[in-house]
Amino acid sequence: MHIRSYQAPDSPDIKTLISSVMKKEYPGDEKAYEYGDLENIAHAYGNLKEKFLVMEEGGQIIGTVGIKQDSETTALLRRLFVHPSHRGRNIGLMLVDTALDFCKMNKYKLVVFRATAGMASAIKLLTKKKNFVESERLMLNDIEIVMLHYKIC
Repeated sequence: MHIRSYQAPDSPDIKTLISSVMKKEYPGDEKAYEYGDLENIAHAYGNLKEKFLVMEEGGQIIGTVGIKQDSETTALLRRLFVHPSHRGRNIGLMLVDTALDFCKMNKYKLVVFRATAGMASAIKLLTKKKNFVESERLMLNDIEIVMLHYKIC
């Protein structure tokens, strides 16, 4: 099991993982998330201060996380997904740790994560284990969006 940068042949597996989790676990929340970044991951996460990471085990992608530049000092943590059959093994935590290390190396001061209120596992992971702070809740049509922030020292 290891974390590595996205490679072009990963695209179909990444799309399958993310869309299957969204459809199965968060069917009403899909309309809050556009999939445009998954159509061309290399382009969407192609700036020097951006990265898309995958967790791989036995040739299978079992987790993902993206880091997208929002401003010179703020990064967006996106696409944090772990395959359901591999949960409970700290994969999400390892992906977040690697993403935060990347953010520190790139001198970001703030990391922002947006989730729907139904994404309780991701929210719990970030707030309880990584000290993200809930900063805002807002409604997008009938979906509650939770904004979390993490300040890098």
